[in-house]
Amino acid sequence: MSLPKEPRQLLINLMYIVLTALLALNVSAEILQAFFSIDRSLDDSSQVVRHSNEQMLEAIRQEATAYPQFEPFLEKAGQLGELTDALLANLQQLRSELIDAAGGLGPDGQPARKTDKDIPTRILVKEGGGAALEDQVRYTRKQMLALVEDEAQRRRLEASIPLNIPAVPVGSEKKSWAQYTFQQMPVAAVLPILRKFENDVEVAEGAILNYFLSQTGGDIVLDAYEPVIAAEQSYVIRGEEFRSEIFLGAYSSTADNIRVLVDGQPLKVEQGKAVFSARPSRVGSQSHAAVIELKDPVSGAIQRFEKNFVFEVGERSVAVSADKMNVLYVGLDNPLTISAAGVPSGQVRVQADGATLTSNGGNRYMARPDRMGTARITVSGGGLQPTTFEYRVKKIPDPIMELGGKRGGSLEAATFRAQLGIIPVLDGFDFDARCTVTGFELVRVPRGSDVQIADNNSGRFEAEALRLVRNASRGDVFYFNEVRVKCPGDTHSRELNGLIFNIK
Repeated sequence: MSLPKEPRQLLINLMYIVLTALLALNVSAEILQAFFSIDRSLDDSSQVVRHSNEQMLEAIRQEATAYPQFEPFLEKAGQLGELTDALLANLQQLRSELIDAAGGLGPDGQPARKTDKDIPTRILVKEGGGAALEDQVRYTRKQMLALVEDEAQRRRLEASIPLNIPAVPVGSEKKSWAQYTFQQMPVAAVLPILRKFENDVEVAEGAILNYFLSQTGGDIVLDAYEPVIAAEQSYVIRGEEFRSEIFLGAYSSTADNIRVLVDGQPLKVEQGKAVFSARPSRVGSQSHAAVIELKDPVSGAIQRFEKNFVFEVGERSVAVSADKMNVLYVGLDNPLTISAAGVPSGQVRVQADGATLTSNGGNRYMARPDRMGTARITVSGGGLQPTTFEYRVKKIPDPIMELGGKRGGSLEAATFRAQLGIIPVLDGFDFDARCTVTGFELVRVPRGSDVQIADNNSGRFEAEALRLVRNASRGDVFYFNEVRVKCPGDTHSRELNGLIFNIK
């Protein structure tokens, strides 16, 4: 039998377009809800495909049991299942890592830090999770197609199965697929992308299982259907048009036996789908009831499927988020992304109080606060009323002093004598900032001799301090006291805890 693809493929393509369009907007609460709605819809579609694949595998098993000449197809179906399971396991692992890193699922079933963009960037770009996924997708596709020996059928399947890696657009600043797809994307946007790959691998498995089944002479009747609501956008500005495609996510090419109604009103059905449009006049949640009736062309029996769908209507709004922290640091360039939903970037006007704001092009800015306390960012333009956001401005945290990569304790005499000075380290601080040592007191306590003291006016050992260091011998104790450090944004030096080294 043939595997009807058009309705399902239209769903996936449309959802991918929706996802891409939503990513261009600022991530508001309503848009985040749209991401999770897409994720759930893809999961629903996957369940239908998974059930169909199980039925086809069972039919192949029955044919191979009855006719030994078909056993090779059953063996290949097993190999196909191993490839599918391996990729699905990796996708689930990546999904779990993202959710765990985002604080786990909350009472609403969504990750606690669903807007976090650094988590996907770290796991999927910096740590190589996305590149590994790309390699596995390419490998799985290649190995799946290799199971089909007939060259003509293999070419047909190669052109039709959806499991693939799209090319990075020419001229993009992103040099890899993983960087283009996942860098600086919120957790909520990445989850449906991973779900799409789950859906794709199951559809690809179904297409090849269907080919194996056709070679055994078997057939299967699909008896599971799922109504799917695919909206062009789940968040619209008041007065703009909302459009949604409603179709039955199943494997039937007889689209003329489908009847679609929304809120009791019939819609025109073409090529197995109906288009619903509305122009909301009020803000808030808009709910509609869809009914799909499927008529069996043989028996005349009618199956009825019902599903509600919801979209949000809002006013023009704006949100500002710090790219690295929830605070701004005095004396540093703090990257900001500033955009307004429904307002072209060229019309957005941004002002700052308590910080100097510099545009880096588009919706990217650098904020450099000039004092601790509070900085205010005001956004307006494009019909948006001025909206002010307050940020706490803090000083850079105290650095930790190190000598030769150590923070105290025992040190070989030869190693200690080779050091040139002490270094302040901003441990765990995400910004590229450096502090400088403005001075310290060095005390040498030789074994059996008098205490020796030297004042130093920088992090690098000066003449007197260097003489004490060069004379270090076993049993000596060195104290670095009254360590003074100045960091970006500081008007005065800070005094930090010192270091103690025992020379062995």
